[in-house]
Amino acid sequence: MGATGAKVRAGHRARGGSSRPAVLVFAIALLLHGVSWVEDRGDPFRTQPLGDALSYHLWAERLAARGLATEGVFHQAPLYPLMLGALYRWVPGGARLDALQAVQAVLTSAAIALLVPLGATYLGSKRAGVLGAVLALAHGPFLLYSLRLLPVPLALATLASAWCLLGLARERGACGWYLLAGFATGGAALVRNEMLLALPVAALAARPWQRAAWVVLGGALAIAPVSAHNLRRGDFVLIASAGGENFFIGNQRGATGGYTGLHPRAGDVFSERALAQRLAEQALGRSLEPSEVSAYWARRALEEIAADPLAWLRLEARKLARILHPGEPTEDYSFALERQRFHPSWRLLSLPPWSLLLLGAAGAWLAWTSHRRQAWPLLMLAGVQVGVLLLFFVNSRLRLSVLYLGAPLAGFAAEYAVHAWRKPRERWRAGAALALLGLASALSAILWRPSPRDHLRLAALLSSQGRLEEARDALAPALAFPRPDGLVLDQAGWIEQKAGRPREAAALYQRALQEGSPPLPAEREPSTRTRLAQVLERLGREEDAAAEHDRAAGSPHAHAGTFYERALFRLRRNDTPGALSDLQRAVALDPDWPEPRDLLSRLEASAR
Repeated sequence: MGATGAKVRAGHRARGGSSRPAVLVFAIALLLHGVSWVEDRGDPFRTQPLGDALSYHLWAERLAARGLATEGVFHQAPLYPLMLGALYRWVPGGARLDALQAVQAVLTSAAIALLVPLGATYLGSKRAGVLGAVLALAHGPFLLYSLRLLPVPLALATLASAWCLLGLARERGACGWYLLAGFATGGAALVRNEMLLALPVAALAARPWQRAAWVVLGGALAIAPVSAHNLRRGDFVLIASAGGENFFIGNQRGATGGYTGLHPRAGDVFSERALAQRLAEQALGRSLEPSEVSAYWARRALEEIAADPLAWLRLEARKLARILHPGEPTEDYSFALERQRFHPSWRLLSLPPWSLLLLGAAGAWLAWTSHRRQAWPLLMLAGVQVGVLLLFFVNSRLRLSVLYLGAPLAGFAAEYAVHAWRKPRERWRAGAALALLGLASALSAILWRPSPRDHLRLAALLSSQGRLEEARDALAPALAFPRPDGLVLDQAGWIEQKAGRPREAAALYQRALQEGSPPLPAEREPSTRTRLAQVLERLGREEDAAAEHDRAAGSPHAHAGTFYERALFRLRRNDTPGALSDLQRAVALDPDWPEPRDLLSRLEASAR
């Protein structure tokens, strides 16, 4: 009993001593966010949400206007859009973005500050927590995702709060603390529903083991309102119904380890919901509830894995390689690009991913050998995060949770290296480890550069805003490669087409179709051929334009737009029967698109 009491008192002392540095870290993080906010005013990505960010924005607008009254079964974890919807409801439109960035700056700063007590609690070292917080602050992507309309700050803050409360519960042993820890873990799952996998870890960490029931009860209480909402909408889904779809997306044949659409016609994760349901219902021949759609795609994923297990193991290796990527494994936003063009202060916050990963791995080994009984819940939570990425898919945003949990472990390794350096007999080991770390970090820094796709994304954004000269400038580095990416050439052609330069556009489109390296994706080819046909028609080469329209329509990836554009071309050539046939194909492929549907109705009416 006395030994236990001594451990509790030691934990209290470590925690009490960690409060002052945690407050200092919080203040420094807020200051860095303030500098980033000032620089972000000139960043075109600031006011133009992309991909999932756009989906969250539209979802929050719907929640702000209608509340939950018309909201069906949740497709994604709802806590972030609910927070966003509340902000949209109470803050005027012009101030929303500033308010959101302020809230997210506080959340990220709090998460980084909580690394200090996490180090003290699970590693027995306040210094490890402080060094981990410093390393996390030096890794600029944490600041980048605080500025964007994405749930990263809320996910990190809830995750850190849950494990800090779990540490308190383990020290004090009171049922109430375990209830709070479970509730916080359930709250983290409402931001990212895969955090449900952390709830068993929190329950296992309870001591004595009888306290585990309180952890589970706390998690159930946090999740219950969302489950009740889903049940009232007619389906039993604990949090969200997209798990099966995401499992298929990450494990289908042809997957790359990153996000690969459910179907070539699919957009971002949110826009796939209707398509996923339609395809599942067509396959099963009946209407399905959201949980049944999820189950269908989960079965499909397991069938894909069983059909070629060796290919799936190779895919898992690619996912692991993406976790260990020295730069950024594909995302809508690029720290390397924004650091280069819009955020000069981030050059000081360019600690490479490999530095955190290598130090974190070393810290994990040291913690396991020296503080196993104390550290294992933190190590297991980090393992759960890695497992989630391997189970689904990997991108820069999702990898941040692994880097975040690796930060206190990295601080622990750094602290160990400092102590080893002070001992003459150990100095050579510390020196060798530091040399290896320095070499790996330097290599990572060299490789951490904007990719051609990053430049392409910026050019597409500027082009959509009518800033064509800036778009050309943004695309120039990607076009300077000996054999540019096919998508880069395609975007360059589109910029020239919008600028009224059809000859230059035609040449770029033809290069995209023939010379791109990597080549133009097959699903993009019909759109490029349609655009090429448009500029050829403008140049008076109507026969060549007709041939390109026909090649686009003959592609297995032809879509409604392909046939709609050929219909317009045929109408200009007075080929009304051909136009009618194309419009019928367009309407069949996309019944909800009004333009081809309305034009078809007018033509059929005039024919009668």
